[in-house]
Amino acid sequence: MTSVRFRHLGPWLAVVLWVGLIYLAIPFVRKLRELFVAHWPAEFIAYTVMVVVVCAVATALILLGRQQSRVAPADVMWLIAVAAVVVLWTRRLMGQPEEAVHFIEYGVLGILLFRALSGPVKDATVYVVVTLVGLLVGTVDELIQWLVPSRFWDLRDIFLNGGAVALIQVAIWRLAPPRPVSVNRSSMRLACRLAAAEVLLLLLCLSATPQRVARIAEFLPIPNRLALGHEAICEYGFFHVVDELTAFRSRLSAQDLATSDRQRSTDIIHYLDPPRPADGSPRETASPVTDPFLYEFRVHLFARNRNFNRARTADQASEIYRRRMTIAWRENLILETSFGRTLTRAARRWGPDRRRSVEAEQDPDQQFVSRVGGHLVTTFSEAQLRALMLTLLAVFVVCDLSIATRPPRAAPPS
Repeated sequence: MTSVRFRHLGPWLAVVLWVGLIYLAIPFVRKLRELFVAHWPAEFIAYTVMVVVVCAVATALILLGRQQSRVAPADVMWLIAVAAVVVLWTRRLMGQPEEAVHFIEYGVLGILLFRALSGPVKDATVYVVVTLVGLLVGTVDELIQWLVPSRFWDLRDIFLNGGAVALIQVAIWRLAPPRPVSVNRSSMRLACRLAAAEVLLLLLCLSATPQRVARIAEFLPIPNRLALGHEAICEYGFFHVVDELTAFRSRLSAQDLATSDRQRSTDIIHYLDPPRPADGSPRETASPVTDPFLYEFRVHLFARNRNFNRARTADQASEIYRRRMTIAWRENLILETSFGRTLTRAARRWGPDRRRSVEAEQDPDQQFVSRVGGHLVTTFSEAQLRALMLTLLAVFVVCDLSIATRPPRAAPPS
């Protein structure tokens, strides 16, 4: 009896330990990355993930060969195809190669969850259930990151986490023994409840705008960096087109930007370089909650100046020099177009000579969308997203209730 209980408890213990390791590693990931890039290029992280994926496929084929007298070519191609998707996805993450580690973290989680759930969920619903549990774990992962200093909530990482678990299920579905075609009622209800829980959690996350968090901070002890909106879970804004090649996102509409630029340009100098208080306390900085116009102006200005200064230290024949100059030029266009008066009053406008020299060095054919405010949701309004999420939530709840009230299927005649 004890061995039977441990056989059921062991896989879940492995899941709990692995999830605990994922969550406990959150505060140390950035420091580990800094230690790594101090000795090797950051891209090596992504290449390491690719090597691990290839080794995992080779190991799976060896284990499959030991279980079967002959491995079917279709199974080999299936595993290679899944591995190719992971490798291609990893290549797309080369701008932030450390994100590729999610494939290992949540790929292992997908295997452990399948082992734990393949017993309770007897039919093919297990693959959906495992993916939904992985999504829930990944969403909580991002919430913990939001609470940890120097870490951020990112919806893309949730899809990355869930995608890793889903790809593992695709591989297991092909290689594992076939499961019953008929779907158990309890399995379907479990899938509906997990989907409803994930939608509800995402709905709460997408409603946690800086303004709401700031209001909650009036009653609860929330860290100042979260209350001021410097590290937001979700913000909504507007997509502005400067010209046929240049665009940016903002918390303010075009009309609000123009009005703020006209009204705020006279007093902006005091806020750009405020004197340090006599008591030595930190200078007051702009917040996206209290002053989105000044905050965005300063960030665009910082992006322009930083890229221009970095370009000047690079080889003029290099690709990085041209890329930096392109970013500096386009950020300057955004500043001149939407923050023009403020730029002039603050004495931060480029002179004619610098403008001509930077324009000559930038790529005139490069499409550019500023990374400033890149996390802002502009495709849908908050009301539209809320309506969509509530509709999905209602669908899963109704499905769960309808399955529960459906009369049992009559037994076949003997």
